[in-house]
This record gives sequence, C-alpha cells and structure tokens, in this order.
Amino acid sequence: MKLAWVKAIVATCSWAAAVAAAQTLSSADFATRWPLTTAGDGLHVIELPEPVYRAAQTRDLADLRIFNARDQALPIAFVPAPAPVAPTPTAVDLRLAQLPAESEARESLLRSFALRVERDRERAVVEIGPLSPAGNVATEAPAIGGYLIDARPLKDLKGRLVLTFASGAADYAGRVNILGSDDLVFWRPLASGALARSRSLGDVIERNRFELDRPPAFLRVAWTSKDVPDIEQAHFIEYVAPSVTLPRAALAATLSDDRRHLYVDVPEALPITRVFVRVPEQNRIVRAQVYWHDAAPLPRARRHSLGPRRAQEQWQPIGAVEAFRVLRDGVEIEGAALSLPVRTDRLRFDFPVPLDGAPPVIEAEWRPVRAVFAARAPGPYQLAVGHPDAQFGPALDARSMLAADDPAGSRLPIATVALSADAVTVQQQRAQRIASEASWSRYLLWGVLALAVLGLGWMAWRMSLQLRQRPAPGAEARQDSQGAK
Repeated sequence: MKLAWVKAIVATCSWAAAVAAAQTLSSADFATRWPLTTAGDGLHVIELPEPVYRAAQTRDLADLRIFNARDQALPIAFVPAPAPVAPTPTAVDLRLAQLPAESEARESLLRSFALRVERDRERAVVEIGPLSPAGNVATEAPAIGGYLIDARPLKDLKGRLVLTFASGAADYAGRVNILGSDDLVFWRPLASGALARSRSLGDVIERNRFELDRPPAFLRVAWTSKDVPDIEQAHFIEYVAPSVTLPRAALAATLSDDRRHLYVDVPEALPITRVFVRVPEQNRIVRAQVYWHDAAPLPRARRHSLGPRRAQEQWQPIGAVEAFRVLRDGVEIEGAALSLPVRTDRLRFDFPVPLDGAPPVIEAEWRPVRAVFAARAPGPYQLAVGHPDAQFGPALDARSMLAADDPAGSRLPIATVALSADAVTVQQQRAQRIASEASWSRYLLWGVLALAVLGLGWMAWRMSLQLRQRPAPGAEARQDSQGAK
C-alpha cells in the first residue's frame, strides 16, 4: 500500500514538472518560427503548410505553439478537415414523347419510329427519327399510357432522372415504373417509386426523382393507375462524387551503391496518405518491393550465440509497386499510387535488378492538418515549432466553442503562415549554424589528428635519444676486461 502511494506521488510530481516545463517554454526555445497573419483577435482556424511538418521534431506535432507579442502560448486544438464540397451538377435535357394507353397502339407507335442500326467490329450505332412533340401525339392518341425518353446521351452515367410536371398540371399521386431498353423491343425494369404533385398546402410539392445507374439507350415511364401524370419535360442530373485534391511533397531519396535499393527519408510529422513513384523517362516500367522502417521493433528472444552487438535495422513490408510512364493513344498515363498505412521515418524500395537509368522520383500525398486557436492580444502572432522534449501546450476545448454544425471551423476567420523572407531566413540561419558547427567539428578533428602526429613524433624522438645515450653491449665488456688487467 505504501509503495502504491509512493508511486502515485512520484507520478504526480513528474506530471507537474512536465507541465511546468511545458508552460515555461518561450518562442526562443523552438527551432523555427513564422509570423502569422490574422483578422484580429478571437477564434481563428489555420491550415498548416508543408514546412511546418518538416521542421517539427515530434510525430504528433506536440512541439507546435502559437505565441502573441508577450510570448504567451495561446490555447490551440486540432480539428478535422471540412467535408468536401461536391461540384454543382449539370442537368442533361432529354427528349420526351407520349405513348398511347392501348397496348396495340403503343406497340404500333414504337415500331413506327425509324430505326437504323449500323454495326462493325467495335461499335453499334442506333439512330431514331425525330420524336413527335407531346401535343401532336396527344391529338393522335386519346389516352396517354406512358412516356418514351431518349436516354442515349446518358451512356455510362450515374445520377437521377427528374420528371417535370407541366405548370398547369393537376395534382397527382401514384407509383410509376422506369423501364429500359436498347432496341425498343425488349424492356427491363430499372427503378420504381412514387410520383406525386400536390398543391393542397399552398406551395407546390413534388416527388419526381428516380436513381439510375448507367441507363440503356431508351427509357419508358409506365403506371397502372387510371390517373395520368402530366409530364412536360425530363432531364438527368449526373451524380458527381466530391473529390479533394491533396498536395504533394517531394521526398529526398538515396540510391545504394549496387543500384538495387532506394532509401527515402520521410518527415515523421507529415501526414502522408499515399506515395507516388514517378519514372523520369517515358515508356519505362520499374517494379519494386516497398518496406517501411520500424524504429521500435518488438523485443526478440535473447540469443546465446556470439555475434555483433549492434542491433540490426528492422524493415516491415508494405507491398509491391509498379511504376510506369507510357503513352497510350497520345495520352501519358502513370502507375497507381501506394497507400502508406503507418507513420515512419524511412522507406526502402528494393528493385529485382539494378537500375539502368535515373532513379524514380518519390512524391508523397499528404492531408493538411487544421488547428483552431484563440488569438489573444497583443499581436502580432507567430507560429513556433521544433522542440524534441516539448509536451502539448495549452489546450482549447474546440467542441464547446465551435458550432455544432461546423466542427471543422469552416466559418471562422482564416490565419495564414507567412512563408516569406522571414521563414527562409530562419531556415538559412539554421543551415548556416549546422554548417558552422560541422566546420568547427572538422577543424577540431584535424587538430586532434595533428596533435596525435606531434605526440607520436615526440615519442619517437625521445626513444632515439635514449638509444643514443645507452652504451653498446660490447663497450661495457671491454671496459670490464681492461679494469681487470
């Protein structure tokens, strides 16, 4: 029991010390700093650019801070990316014709359309004569039993068929079936649902949409009720999935001496989703097995056999990739990307044969991280990153401060990172500092080597003096013999 209390007290003291150390960090303790452009005080949202991840020294961006002019760390919280916005769909107008209610008259009218089929080895073209306007057909057929829609412009499309009632149409409520055919002879069901129009509440309420996936060349609208819907127009709205174009970052790569391994440095803080392998030359194919570096492998069983004590690097397989850049029908196409399911600091590409040309270029597709912070005067503000021992700074409760319908803070003012001369100057200063430290290290190494050579020379000179002062063995024997005489 006492041991548990001691452990709890030690853990509490350690946590308090860590919090105190995190709170005492100033902007000067971080390796890189950028000025921020804000719209004033209050909540702001910021999307972190690529240099921030490269300068970060923690994988989870725990060393990210935003300071005001008093060097106070501001509360910050990471928020999800906003939902992608789908592009505005365009409606495709379709030609519409009325069909008679009697089955014989309907079949006769379908046969009366002029059909011409041209076939060859690669395609089949179907042409239909001009469809009669709705008014003219209505005069010939006393009762309407369906509608024929020319859906040939909808090849390989997915979306919604919208049936528009006439402006003066009467109220209607019923169930209709959407049939499809490629030759106006054989029909198959495609969709079924309610078709309604009501003005009982004052406003016109309509239900007239039907989901279709790659419909055939011709459509038929049929129903079984006695009431006839007064449809004036039909159009198709293609479903366009929302897409997000993510940025890409070039990764530094080093080719091994045998040209069979490509080692790629990966910034651990960069939220990479996929890796692209781009071949420099056209009409070239490169295949490789991809591995990621496991910096913390599982402990293995201890071996008693003698061997090197240096731990071997652990590489885990990801998969195979086939990179190519070829021309097809005058259009250049490239190989598919490789998904990166883990965070790592290095990648390795193993080629089955040595590369005979320039190594491929490795690009990483990454998803930007968004953060919300509370800008508290005085300004200006700056973003600091780059501290290996930093813990997370002041936290912001984004859930309680953001609107329920805007968890990503899309409606907040946007703060931007000024990646201009200041950021370049910081990077240059850091590079100069590293270069100067490297030069001093090189001079120090040469100095140590020179002192070692001088020391060896001095030892050799001392040994030569001792050898000169020591008498030869024959001379001592002669001196002894002469003394005896």
